[in-house]
Amino acid sequence: MTSESEARTVLYKKTAEYLDRGIQRNLEDNDSDLDIDSGVQEYFEGDAPEPVKPVKRRKLLSEEISEIKSQANILTTEHDQKEVLRVFVSDFAGQSIYYDTHGCFVKPHCPYVLVHDLSLEFDKPAVPRFKASEEEEEIEMKNPHLNTNLDHFTSWLKFLQGLGRCQDQQFPNKSGHCTTAKGENFKLPPILIAFTHNDKVKGNDSKLDCVQKRINKVLSEGKYEIVVPEFFLIDNTLEGDDGDDVRKLRRKLFDLSNAVLDQEILMPVKWLDFEAALSQKLSLDCKYIPVDEAKRKAKACGVGEFDQAIKFLHRQGVVVHHSGSSKVVLDPHWLMNRFTKVISMPGKLDALSRHALDVFRQNGILFREYLHKLEDAELLEELMQMFNLICLCQHDGKAAFYVPSVAPTMIAGEELEANNVPSLFVTFPRQLVPMGLFTKLQVRLISDWEKRFPNQQATPSFYCNYSLLPLIIDGDVYDVCLIDLHEVIKVAVFPKQDGNHFKFASHLLATLKKCLDDLKSPDQLLFSMTSYNLEVECSCCFGKEERKCPRHHEIQCHSDRCGHRHFWKLSDLQRFYNDKSPAVCRSDKRSSKVFDIKNVKIWLNTDTIDSQKPTQESKKSSKESPMCSSCASKDETPLSSDRDKWPIGKIENSSIHEIRRLLDVAKRSKEPLMSALGGFDQTTAAYIETKYERQGGVGTAQEVLDKWGSRKKENNVGALKKILEDTMQRVDVVDEIEKWEKLSVCHGCGIKLNQPH
Repeated sequence: MTSESEARTVLYKKTAEYLDRGIQRNLEDNDSDLDIDSGVQEYFEGDAPEPVKPVKRRKLLSEEISEIKSQANILTTEHDQKEVLRVFVSDFAGQSIYYDTHGCFVKPHCPYVLVHDLSLEFDKPAVPRFKASEEEEEIEMKNPHLNTNLDHFTSWLKFLQGLGRCQDQQFPNKSGHCTTAKGENFKLPPILIAFTHNDKVKGNDSKLDCVQKRINKVLSEGKYEIVVPEFFLIDNTLEGDDGDDVRKLRRKLFDLSNAVLDQEILMPVKWLDFEAALSQKLSLDCKYIPVDEAKRKAKACGVGEFDQAIKFLHRQGVVVHHSGSSKVVLDPHWLMNRFTKVISMPGKLDALSRHALDVFRQNGILFREYLHKLEDAELLEELMQMFNLICLCQHDGKAAFYVPSVAPTMIAGEELEANNVPSLFVTFPRQLVPMGLFTKLQVRLISDWEKRFPNQQATPSFYCNYSLLPLIIDGDVYDVCLIDLHEVIKVAVFPKQDGNHFKFASHLLATLKKCLDDLKSPDQLLFSMTSYNLEVECSCCFGKEERKCPRHHEIQCHSDRCGHRHFWKLSDLQRFYNDKSPAVCRSDKRSSKVFDIKNVKIWLNTDTIDSQKPTQESKKSSKESPMCSSCASKDETPLSSDRDKWPIGKIENSSIHEIRRLLDVAKRSKEPLMSALGGFDQTTAAYIETKYERQGGVGTAQEVLDKWGSRKKENNVGALKKILEDTMQRVDVVDEIEKWEKLSVCHGCGIKLNQPH
């Protein structure tokens, strides 16, 4: 190939759509990223919520093919020029600044091409680059984690693997396996691996063999079932389609794309009609519509539960609509490009003062007046806040937004460690911070803390890999540092004053959990954020690795990223603490050491011991923990005097009945109950909604609360109240819970006292 742009047309991360229902979208320009799959995919086992039907393809007419060719990047096969595949390129190569936006718009249905430049050494540090526009020169960005080119390659593998697993969680009854027309099996999303600049290593068979062995080792260790076992070698000096591997790659993309789209798509008929009605509204002049108009279209299609249908389409990437948003975006990739224009600030410089531009590039702060000069400013501001990309603030006395993704990089220095408060670490199953999570967590944590404790006066400092958040509680200031260490996120706390820090730690931990749980919601489209753990470092083995670390070339490296053999999960330490059993570190095969749990007690619920093993004095205290005669005679252990810690199932009968009745009036809620509580996959949610639809939703709350409350201990009364207040905005239900809290009830079984058992 003679130019890099031609190479990008064939390679990099590709999304593809085989137009099986004619021309559905008009391209704004050849580089637009559009919807991959206009059909919504879902299987309903057993009791389907509505009649379902398969979506069938039809052949394109020759005149349609001609029109498509004139509008888009086209791949045609060597054997049949009428076999058309329209390709949309999402090029992530080196543009790390776009990860926060682009990562929300990838799809689990389409093929991806993961590319490595053979002229680059795997073990050399990667050089991230950023280019805001064609007119500007490419800028080299810092590599704060000292990531190698191989680190970047494996990061993309882990991200795409997470994309497939996220889909498996959302649709547990649907197999991710597909078969091509040639009988080749693959798993979604399929990944092809291509090596470019093969011309630069011709004749050097040993290097090519070494690269392939390294890749095969990575694939074997990571169990990447989604990778197609074939490498494509691309010669960048060849013209156009010359080169056997380019043609093979085109053929493979055809086979994989058609195999995905040839599957029968089962979905409720009314939802399919609703999707079609929305797609008919999309045009060059209409990229989004008011939510009320979308509701009218849903009603016209017979869709009874608008929230559930629109949420389904949102999670599948067909539309974008956050609960509470005033608009429904019909073209998600148009929105992605609009986000990109904001964070890259490509507007003419004469529209901005030099000071404003410097503030943006040096501090990651965007003045609101600039955002309002852009087209669709109201929509962008609303959705960028809902996607947690920006956070409202004041700068130089003007309204502005923090934009952490464009903030500068904090240069690595000495490791941060708090003396009084042990650091927390947020860990992930693939040993990789999910793409886009760190930016969103910074924004979400500062905004959620301000909701809990208004009138925060201190000013946070944001970097793309680090943030310093001065958090205030009861007049005391705590500096909380969030640090992106690539594999984990470190949370370090620095109190500004002496005293008991347990209250602050408790609130910080609760806020952090809420932020992470909210960001884990499928609505946030953080596809690789499937789970997380809160952990502390093991002091028994930290910094005692006898091998030389690959990044700092030190033996017994004390870097946070290199010094750990393992962490301790807070949930495990809580269990050890409650049982008074030792936490034994066995990372050293030659000897075992006991981890001192008392050193991290500030992050544990120390009230648990008291509630599980009450003293004789507390048992006798009828005022604090009154018991009915039946529970008293059985010597039952009373529940905590703090009713926020009670299980949902212990709420007194008449009170829980009224709570359920109020929650069944779904139209009063800002966010639907199942969505707000979380933990319900789409198949289960759709089934429950349909099950009670004929009764006007009556009965939904009982089943949902029972399932949610019994799922884990943390799903208690306090957690429910927090969700009702912050997410659903159901003050009426919270009032009902507070009435129950004032009732005299048994602290064993929950019944009203003086009431027969």
